Amino acid sequence: MSEMGGLSLMSLEPDGLENILTPLLTQVFDLVRQLLQAIEQILASLGTVFDDLTAILNQNGTIEEQTQAITELRNRSPVEVDTIFYIASQLGKTLQGGNGGVVPSVPIPTPTTPQVPV
Repeated sequence: MSEMGGLSLMSLEPDGLENILTPLLTQVFDLVRQLLQAIEQILASLGTVFDDLTAILNQNGTIEEQTQAITELRNRSPVEVDTIFYIASQLGKTLQGGNGGVVPSVPIPTPTTPQVPV
């Protein structure tokens, strides 16, 4: 049989296609499962990180000390801290009358989020 881009014409027949797709779908499902497990772990730890962040902000330390403590917390739990800051920024926009409000910047850099056109 002739070869096309590394695949024989035989592999494009229904059985051949199934032999190609089955392992690919298995890999995709495994990756999705791993992603969902990672998300579950992040969500499970969000409350604890929020409590830690609240405790830092309620301390009577200087701004520099609080910033340092938040940086250390962010180094330990970067996704959780970024998630909390993202939620806070969205709530700030809502509380200021929609998406046009000005939200004070956070002294710790947070990743940008994609804007989806409506």
